[in-house]
Amino acid sequence: MEIEKNMNILELFLEVNEINDLNLRNKTEAALKKAIDLGGWTEEDLHNIPFTLLIPELMENGKPKVSIIQHIRAVTRMCMATYDQYKSLGMANYLNRDELISGGLLHDVGKFVEYAKDTNGKVYQTRPGKYIRHPALGLELVYEFEFPLIVKQAIVFHSKEGDKIERFPEVEIIHRCDFLCFAPIKKFYNN
Repeated sequence: MEIEKNMNILELFLEVNEINDLNLRNKTEAALKKAIDLGGWTEEDLHNIPFTLLIPELMENGKPKVSIIQHIRAVTRMCMATYDQYKSLGMANYLNRDELISGGLLHDVGKFVEYAKDTNGKVYQTRPGKYIRHPALGLELVYEFEFPLIVKQAIVFHSKEGDKIERFPEVEIIHRCDFLCFAPIKKFYNN
């Protein structure tokens, strides 16, 4: 499969531009590009990847009602809105906004290699995805970029894997925003 060379990560994930630290912004953009390229996805594919395979009802005529891009962006925007609320309470100095945004953007980066598509275009969970899952796959994928600890923790412990450890406050926000973008949607289709 030929990888799309002209894919513009900054257009697909507008929130990358919200990261003020240029080094972290560039690393975040590069990590997203690397994951998408390794997964062999085209820009069109990205809009057809469901954000989860745990809710089959999200697929309608081969298209997801919520794509992986929409989910990642929604979680990140929710994180940014949460940061703004802490700022209004005078508590923003306890949080690193740039690392919160980077972590929000990268929390599901492993799904680009956890998932694949078959010859009919149907998205499925790969064998490594089934046994290692996207949090660990994602951390392994971005290792070379030397992300700050908060971003690394967001990738590997945003999901159930982090339920037994102490999450950084930024990762707690990412975890809860991610859950808010999953649990209610699951209930919409399971009731």
